[in-house]
Amino acid sequence: MGGFFGAISRFLIAGYFTSASGTLVVNVLGSILLGILMYSSEYLGIISPRTRLFFGIGFCGSLTTFSTFTVQTFQMQLAEAAFNILASLVLTLAGIFTGRALVIYLVRRREEAGI
Repeated sequence: MGGFFGAISRFLIAGYFTSASGTLVVNVLGSILLGILMYSSEYLGIISPRTRLFFGIGFCGSLTTFSTFTVQTFQMQLAEAAFNILASLVLTLAGIFTGRALVIYLVRRREEAGI
Protein backbone atom coordinates (compact mmCIF):
# COMPACT_ATOMS: atom_id res chain seq x y z
CA MET A 1 0.00 0.00 0.00
CA GLY A 2 2.82 2.42 0.87
CA GLY A 3 4.48 1.53 -2.43
CA PHE A 4 1.33 2.43 -4.29
CA PHE A 5 1.22 5.93 -2.82
CA GLY A 6 4.97 6.40 -3.23
CA ALA A 7 4.87 5.49 -6.92
CA ILE A 8 1.96 7.82 -7.58
CA SER A 9 3.73 10.60 -5.69
CA ARG A 10 6.87 10.07 -7.75
CA PHE A 11 4.90 10.20 -10.97
CA LEU A 12 3.17 13.44 -9.95
CA ILE A 13 6.25 15.19 -8.53
CA ALA A 14 8.74 14.13 -11.22
CA GLY A 15 6.27 15.22 -13.90
CA TYR A 16 6.90 18.86 -13.04
CA PHE A 17 10.59 18.65 -13.95
CA THR A 18 12.77 17.39 -16.77
CA SER A 19 13.60 13.71 -16.46
CA ALA A 20 16.94 13.87 -14.60
CA SER A 21 15.86 16.85 -12.47
CA GLY A 22 12.63 15.10 -11.53
CA THR A 23 14.54 12.02 -10.46
CA LEU A 24 16.89 14.16 -8.36
CA VAL A 25 13.96 15.97 -6.73
CA VAL A 26 12.13 12.78 -5.73
CA ASN A 27 15.33 11.18 -4.47
CA VAL A 28 16.17 14.21 -2.32
CA LEU A 29 12.60 14.48 -1.05
CA GLY A 30 12.59 10.77 -0.21
CA SER A 31 15.90 11.17 1.62
CA ILE A 32 14.49 13.99 3.74
CA LEU A 33 11.47 11.86 4.59
CA LEU A 34 13.72 8.91 5.43
CA GLY A 35 15.84 11.13 7.69
CA ILE A 36 12.71 12.19 9.56
CA LEU A 37 11.40 8.64 9.73
CA MET A 38 14.61 6.92 10.78
CA TYR A 39 15.53 9.42 13.48
CA SER A 40 11.99 9.43 14.85
CA SER A 41 11.91 5.65 14.86
CA GLU A 42 15.43 4.68 15.90
CA TYR A 43 16.32 7.37 18.43
CA LEU A 44 13.01 8.73 19.67
CA GLY A 45 10.88 5.60 19.40
CA ILE A 46 7.80 7.59 18.45
CA ILE A 47 7.12 5.65 15.26
CA SER A 48 6.07 2.02 15.42
CA PRO A 49 7.93 -0.65 13.43
CA ARG A 50 4.83 -1.23 11.31
CA THR A 51 4.53 2.45 10.40
CA ARG A 52 8.24 2.52 9.69
CA LEU A 53 7.85 -0.37 7.24
CA PHE A 54 4.88 1.28 5.56
CA PHE A 55 6.61 4.63 5.02
CA GLY A 56 10.25 3.58 4.88
CA ILE A 57 10.15 0.57 2.61
CA GLY A 58 6.77 1.11 0.97
CA PHE A 59 6.29 4.82 0.42
CA CYS A 60 9.89 6.08 0.35
CA GLY A 61 11.10 2.97 -1.48
CA SER A 62 8.68 3.69 -4.30
CA LEU A 63 9.08 7.45 -4.18
CA THR A 64 12.83 7.27 -4.70
CA THR A 65 14.38 5.51 -7.67
CA PHE A 66 17.91 4.30 -8.03
CA SER A 67 17.22 2.39 -11.23
CA THR A 68 15.91 5.47 -13.07
CA PHE A 69 18.86 7.48 -11.78
CA THR A 70 21.23 4.82 -13.11
CA VAL A 71 19.63 4.63 -16.55
CA GLN A 72 19.46 8.42 -16.92
CA THR A 73 23.08 8.80 -15.84
CA PHE A 74 24.17 6.09 -18.27
CA GLN A 75 22.52 7.99 -21.14
CA MET A 76 24.29 11.30 -20.33
CA GLN A 77 27.58 12.66 -21.63
CA LEU A 78 30.51 12.04 -19.28
CA ALA A 79 30.67 15.50 -17.70
CA GLU A 80 26.91 15.68 -17.25
CA ALA A 81 26.87 12.16 -15.80
CA ALA A 82 29.63 13.03 -13.34
CA PHE A 83 27.70 16.11 -12.23
CA ASN A 84 24.50 14.07 -11.86
CA ILE A 85 26.26 11.47 -9.72
CA LEU A 86 27.91 14.10 -7.53
CA ALA A 87 24.72 16.15 -7.14
CA SER A 88 22.69 13.06 -6.30
CA LEU A 89 25.18 11.82 -3.75
CA VAL A 90 25.63 15.17 -2.00
CA LEU A 91 21.99 16.23 -2.07
CA THR A 92 20.50 12.90 -0.95
CA LEU A 93 22.93 12.67 1.96
CA ALA A 94 22.14 16.29 2.81
CA GLY A 95 18.46 15.33 2.66
CA ILE A 96 18.93 12.61 5.27
CA PHE A 97 20.69 15.00 7.63
CA THR A 98 18.12 17.73 6.95
CA GLY A 99 15.31 15.39 7.94
CA ARG A 100 17.18 14.38 11.07
CA ALA A 101 17.90 18.02 11.97
CA LEU A 102 14.25 18.93 11.43
CA VAL A 103 13.12 16.27 13.92
CA ILE A 104 15.70 17.38 16.49
CA TYR A 105 14.61 21.00 16.07
CA LEU A 106 10.92 20.16 16.49
CA VAL A 107 11.57 17.99 19.55
CA ARG A 108 13.59 20.76 21.21
CA ARG A 109 10.87 23.33 20.48
CA ARG A 110 8.28 21.00 21.96
CA GLU A 111 10.40 20.45 25.07
CA GLU A 112 10.98 24.19 25.49
CA ALA A 113 7.26 24.80 25.21
CA GLY A 114 6.64 22.15 27.88
CA ILE A 115 4.43 20.03 25.68
